[in-house]
Amino acid sequence: RGFAAFRDGPFRSFVEICVHWRYATLAAAVGLTLLAAGMVAGGRVGFNFFPTPEPDRIFANATMVPGTPRKTTVAMLNEVIRALHATARKFEGDDNDLVRMAVAKVGRSVGAPPAEAFSASPADDLGGIEVELRTADERDIRLGPFIDAWRAEIRPIAGLDYLTIREQRPGPPGRDVDVRFIGDDVATLKRAALELRALLRRYPGVGAIEDDLPWGKHETILEVTPRGRSMGFATQSVGRQVRNAIEGAIAKRFPRGDEEVTVRVRLPANELDTDVLDRLYLRSPTGAEVPLADATSRRINRSFASIKREDGRRQVAVTAKLDTGIITTNDLLAAIERDGLWRIAERHGVDVAFKGRSEESRETFGEMTVGALIGLAGIYIILAWAFASYSRPVAVMAIIPMGFVGAVFGHWLFGFNLTAFSLVGLMGLAGIVVNNSIILVRTIGQRAETEAPFDAIVGGVCDRLRAIVLTSATTIGGLSPLLSETSLQAQFLLPMALTIVFGLGCAATLVLFVVPALMAVENDLRRPRRRPLPRPAHP
Repeated sequence: RGFAAFRDGPFRSFVEICVHWRYATLAAAVGLTLLAAGMVAGGRVGFNFFPTPEPDRIFANATMVPGTPRKTTVAMLNEVIRALHATARKFEGDDNDLVRMAVAKVGRSVGAPPAEAFSASPADDLGGIEVELRTADERDIRLGPFIDAWRAEIRPIAGLDYLTIREQRPGPPGRDVDVRFIGDDVATLKRAALELRALLRRYPGVGAIEDDLPWGKHETILEVTPRGRSMGFATQSVGRQVRNAIEGAIAKRFPRGDEEVTVRVRLPANELDTDVLDRLYLRSPTGAEVPLADATSRRINRSFASIKREDGRRQVAVTAKLDTGIITTNDLLAAIERDGLWRIAERHGVDVAFKGRSEESRETFGEMTVGALIGLAGIYIILAWAFASYSRPVAVMAIIPMGFVGAVFGHWLFGFNLTAFSLVGLMGLAGIVVNNSIILVRTIGQRAETEAPFDAIVGGVCDRLRAIVLTSATTIGGLSPLLSETSLQAQFLLPMALTIVFGLGCAATLVLFVVPALMAVENDLRRPRRRPLPRPAHP
């Protein structure tokens, strides 16, 4: 009796007002949609492509200056491990099990993608530590403050080039920020990368800034002088003789059992020191022995350990990780474009490309857009066939943006950013909210066969109130417990639950007022010469 009194009293009166002021009702609905879109565009509700759960693993990589002996690299790794345990004691006291595992590796970096890990050659000036902490649900310490305290505790030793500490990032491949400079000159690319790294350090929430164009060892470049050419030397012959002296020349190969024996002739190991080039002699085509310094000039240069190419062009990637609670990928990219990225590229004459998660998000948006258009086209075709009308499906599908309104306000209330899971929830929500519109439009159409348009619209809404409330309440009630989930590993699912719960709640409420207004507008358009719908008997 209470529900019937509400339905036939206040609810019916409000529906009559919305139908009579149908254009104002539609304007209010459009205004809500624009407000929600403005909250997203204005940054009130941010967007984070793929939020990752709180990880348990941390990777620390130390790069020493080229030529650093292995024992110095090991000493630096020991210092990093000491600082790790000291930081754990600061957070949880002396008797703690915060650090479950810490494994050091010398010669390679840790935490790199498999392709990069296998392509890099071992070097004594590289080292990394893989750390595993207690699971996120068993500790109160978040990785961001822990890593900051760990980095502050480390006392660098002489020879450290740079040190990076970052957590494991599950989810789509690629770093949060991945900006590529593309050009022909490697030194120019390195200078542009260093300027961009300095620019990125200005923003809060940005860490683990590095590039993939590391400096290599110092090298000695020999060039044949005009005097050397006059003596018959060429670059090829000088290079072959220097290489044979240092690495050795194969004098003979012969089989011995199942193996092949190689006889290599080279200088004694005790003569291969830093002064070997000063004592080395070359044999000229005439057979005379000439000191290397008489035929060549020598200069010292520092090259790069590795040079990356894509489509035949050299490039350098500047990468960083973000604290998405402070700044998102889209916000940072917009900031660096505003604050000097293009000026850096223009000054050095290089091209710019955005890779990593920004590229993944662009591809995902493109695929989702195509999928959404196909889905909406399918819904329209089915409804047009079921209603035998081209205009009535528009009234049914017009409620879909109302789900977006609820989703945005739900994220805003709970302090969450929109994510890729939110977009997936919106696609599913589009099919759910259409159901309420379908049953409402069909009921109004059935009553319109025997009643006046105004009475049919209002009566149809009142008839379907109970069904719409029940179908929406069951879905909302089923997903509501997920909103109170405290597990950190389930936090990335909350945006999808927020989208469906608040989107369906908002759409179910507005469908009772917006769809009747749309049906009244459709009646006005179909009967332009007829008398418009009368005022309600009671406001």
